[in-house]
Amino acid sequence: MRKLWNARPMWIALVAIILLIVLAAFSASGRNTGDGLFRTALSPVAGFLHSVQKEVGDFFVRVFTPSEVQEENERLREAVLLQQQQLALLDETEKENARLTELLSYVETNPNLNFVTASVIGRDSNPYIDTITLNAGSRSGVTEKMAVITPHGVVGRVSEVGPNWCRVKTMCDEKMRISVMVQRTRDEGMLGGLHLENGEIVGTMLYYLPGKADIRVGDTIRTSGIGGFFPKGLYVGTVLSVNDAGRGTYDAIVSMDIDFLHLEEALIVIGVDEAIK
Repeated sequence: MRKLWNARPMWIALVAIILLIVLAAFSASGRNTGDGLFRTALSPVAGFLHSVQKEVGDFFVRVFTPSEVQEENERLREAVLLQQQQLALLDETEKENARLTELLSYVETNPNLNFVTASVIGRDSNPYIDTITLNAGSRSGVTEKMAVITPHGVVGRVSEVGPNWCRVKTMCDEKMRISVMVQRTRDEGMLGGLHLENGEIVGTMLYYLPGKADIRVGDTIRTSGIGGFFPKGLYVGTVLSVNDAGRGTYDAIVSMDIDFLHLEEALIVIGVDEAIK
C-alpha cells in the first residue's frame, strides 16, 4: 500500500494523459461530424474534461515547481520565528530591568553604604552552591572579606579576587559564620550552618543567644556589626522556629530568603560611611 502511495505522481500523470487523449478524441469527433446537436451534447463533457485537465496541470506545478504560496509561507515562518525571538529578548530585558530596579531602590535607601553591582558568572556544582563567582574584582575596588548582599538578605563574603572577578563564599558554606542580632530585643548571637529537612535547605542555625533571650517565631534577624566584616543592620532573615531545648544545640532556625540557584545579580559592599541603625 505504501509503495502505491509513494508512486502517486506516476498514477496522476497516467490519468492526466488518458484524460487528455479522451478530450482530444471528443474534439476531433466534434470537428468531423459537423453536427451542431452533437457539439451541444459533447459540450458539458468537454468542459468537465477541460477543468480536470487544468486541475491536474496546476497540481503538477504545485508539486514540482516552488510556488509563490510556498515561498510566502516560508517568509511568514521566518517572520514568526524572528518575532518570537524578539519577544523572548524583550521579556528577558524586562526581567533584568526589574531586578536592577530593585537593586537601585535598595542602594538609594541605604545611602551610608557604597556598593558595586555585579552579575553572577559562575556557581559551584554542588547541591548547596556554597561558592559563586561575580564579574567584579580589584579594578572595581573589590577586596577579600567584603560583604556581598541583596535586598533579600546576606549572600556571603568575598574569598578570592581577580582583576575583573571575585569568588564569594555564600551562606550555604558550612564554615560561614556571621554575627547577628534579634532586631526586636537587640540580643546578639552567631548565625551559620545549614538546617536541612529531607535533604532540602530549610534555613540557617542561630547560636549563642543569651540564656534569657526572648526570641520568637517571626522575629527579624539583622547583622550586628560585630567583627567588622558585615555592616550593622543588614537584613538576614526571619525566625522560622525556636529550639526550646536550647543548650548544646542551635537556639533558632532563621529563614534563607535568597534563591542561590537562580541568583543573577548582587551588591558588593566596598565602603561604609556610617553604620546603619
